[in-house]
Amino acid sequence: MGVVNNAQMTSVIEPGLKKVFTGALNEEADQSLIGVLFQVVNSERANEDYLEMEDIGSMPEFTGDLTYTEFKQGNSKTITPKEFALGLKIQRKFFDDDLYGVVEQTVRQLGTVTRYRMEQDAASVFTTAFSTGTFTTFDSLALASGSHTFVTTSTTQSNSGTSAFSYAALDAAMTLMRKYTNSQDRLILNIKPDMLLGPVDLETQFTEVIQSELKAGTANNDMNVFNRKFKIVTTPFLSDTNNWFLIDSKRMKQFNIWQSRTPVEFQKTGDFDTLVKKWSAYIRYGLNPLHWVFVYGQNVS
Repeated sequence: MGVVNNAQMTSVIEPGLKKVFTGALNEEADQSLIGVLFQVVNSERANEDYLEMEDIGSMPEFTGDLTYTEFKQGNSKTITPKEFALGLKIQRKFFDDDLYGVVEQTVRQLGTVTRYRMEQDAASVFTTAFSTGTFTTFDSLALASGSHTFVTTSTTQSNSGTSAFSYAALDAAMTLMRKYTNSQDRLILNIKPDMLLGPVDLETQFTEVIQSELKAGTANNDMNVFNRKFKIVTTPFLSDTNNWFLIDSKRMKQFNIWQSRTPVEFQKTGDFDTLVKKWSAYIRYGLNPLHWVFVYGQNVS
């Protein structure tokens, strides 16, 4: 094989490596947790502030004079994107001796670990849902907590339990979600849990309960009222083998924010003296669940 000069490397190899990187990055994009679990918001600012608006007062009977109500500001939340980056340095001889083998494999791994970082972070909203160490909602509590509050009411509410997944536990959690109330202590209309999220360890149990025409685990031929009413989402990034979440996916897309500041960049440069080629992957994003009303979490003991 002849020596590959810099012109050939630029015009032939480097565009190919970008394609390899992008291919590895997007291999599992159709199964990405980001698109399923988040509202993706593009941002051009170092920080984005999100404001909770408390609910307005109840509507009274009209007796001749119109009653006016005020809207009140609740809590606020700031999402600050973080930077993530990783670089590669590849010696010139690998291009001369092995045009694509080692180099292509290494660049592919760069794309894979970039995707891994993003998926791991997407799942972290739920792996840390029962503690305040990573994320908190508008009320400064964990996503799944037994004491959620609003500014304008002293009522506390829970969206956290300890029940292992079962038909009965799903039924109970669904009932509790539909009784959530807002900052005026009124029922929140049209909460519709339609998604089950959990580790891959629960996929079989989810499927048995949700996709059976008859009630699973009994010999009574009872109708399964949950038959095909929920989307099942499982991921190995949820490391606890028992914890699970019941989700209203429409409200989740309203309140679970993935803030994209800089999309993935694949960059290249070279060092003239050492004949080393360098590549890097860079991305900048932030994420946070703003509100808790889209989920009921089970922290199974």
